[in-house]
Amino acid sequence: MSKKNTHTNVKVDSKNFDSFEKMVRRFIKKVKKERIIEQVKERRYYEKPSVVKRRAKLLGIKRQKKREREFQQKINSAERLNTKGRGNK
Repeated sequence: MSKKNTHTNVKVDSKNFDSFEKMVRRFIKKVKKERIIEQVKERRYYEKPSVVKRRAKLLGIKRQKKREREFQQKINSAERLNTKGRGNK
């Protein structure tokens, strides 16, 4: 079984003698972008592959329901806008 690249190097160079605070902020942004903290938390404990698959499937279902809700809200708001101009007939 092959694993993804587990080694990530985050390097921050000093540009034009930036202050220490700016360099730290840039470092934090890079760490968040690479999802290093999330990966550490995920790998803290072993999780069976079936549990990982189940969680991924549930997240997919949750995303799909959210998209359907948002789509339905757009349709409802468009219908309300169309019926406002017609009057009550």
